Amino acid sequence: MTQREESRERRRRRRGARRGRRRAVYLLPNLITSTGFMLGFWSITLSIRGEFEKAALAIVLATFCDMLDGRIARATHSQSRFGFEFDSLSDLTAFGLAPALLMYNWMLLPLGPRGWLIAGLFALCAALRLARFNARADEPSTKYFQGVASTFAGGMVAATVWFIGWIGYAPPFPRPLGVVITSFFALLALLMVSTIPYPSLKAVKIEGARGYPALVALIVFAIVVLLNHEPMLFGLGLAYVLSGPVVWWLERRKPRSASAALESGAGTGTGHDT
Repeated sequence: MTQREESRERRRRRRGARRGRRRAVYLLPNLITSTGFMLGFWSITLSIRGEFEKAALAIVLATFCDMLDGRIARATHSQSRFGFEFDSLSDLTAFGLAPALLMYNWMLLPLGPRGWLIAGLFALCAALRLARFNARADEPSTKYFQGVASTFAGGMVAATVWFIGWIGYAPPFPRPLGVVITSFFALLALLMVSTIPYPSLKAVKIEGARGYPALVALIVFAIVVLLNHEPMLFGLGLAYVLSGPVVWWLERRKPRSASAALESGAGTGTGHDT
């Protein structure tokens, strides 16, 4: 082989290596999305078998996948239309169908048609929420998004299952408690398709020298939450769920000029959460 041929062969190999790295970078976010999808399906099978706390765990793990895949795609510049659509289908499975099956098998089954209607309403609202998000995906992101994110609503169902077990209750529940839990699940469903503005986590940035103390505090806080996950996840989630209607109601009581900033900030609700 001549020197020119050797040089040409080296260039060909380098191009092949670069293409391989690009394919790996492209596949990584989709691999994480696939993991979230499988966790959602695993949660469904666990709910059918009556292993409700494990089913809740699978949904919570899927929320981590949902937080990671988009961020990694943006960081590696590997966003694609395929990944966007696949992420929505994965979210519908993990945060629409899986939580609906969990709540139905956990406590709604004895209610007959009312039970599957409530569970079906949750799955339907998750699908509508994701469809609305996709339809507005090309609009600019804001500090607020409309309605509770499907990821958050599904995770809140899982947190509720954990919390109720933590305080010592199990189905069948006393009638007052059963009514409260059922109403809460219905509220989560309706909040997903509401126009109430909720803060987008995309607006929270930790960067620069001043961001390091905040990052350390955030890590410590996350550890505390994980060590006491049953009450902490439910309590923090409940506070966030209620914050939307409370802030919306308070803003409605103000003059129009004072509330215009929030309404314009809510805009189209195209925050990164779906």
